[in-house]
Amino acid sequence: MMIAPTSLDEDVVDRILEVIRSRFNLPSASDIKVNSIEVDQEEQRICMDLLIKTNKSPEALAEDYFGLTSRVREALGNDWSGFFPIITPQFRSGLYA
Repeated sequence: MMIAPTSLDEDVVDRILEVIRSRFNLPSASDIKVNSIEVDQEEQRICMDLLIKTNKSPEALAEDYFGLTSRVREALGNDWSGFFPIITPQFRSGLYA
């Protein structure tokens, strides 16, 4: 039986953020901030609370949300294969300087 780590390392977080940026087709001016990542070993889930600042419309973002979970699962890699990612993005739409 493989023992999973208790927290995500920086490389895994970077891969997840790249998947999110790619999935939502976010321009480079968009900012993604990780508010929190909690690993629940007992329930085998990873809860990610994100803040995404972008000038894309909420409608466009909603269309891109489909399929995000499976792509994040791939980005988690083999060490996290039994865990389910719960992604809670908060969007701030508008122009940001």
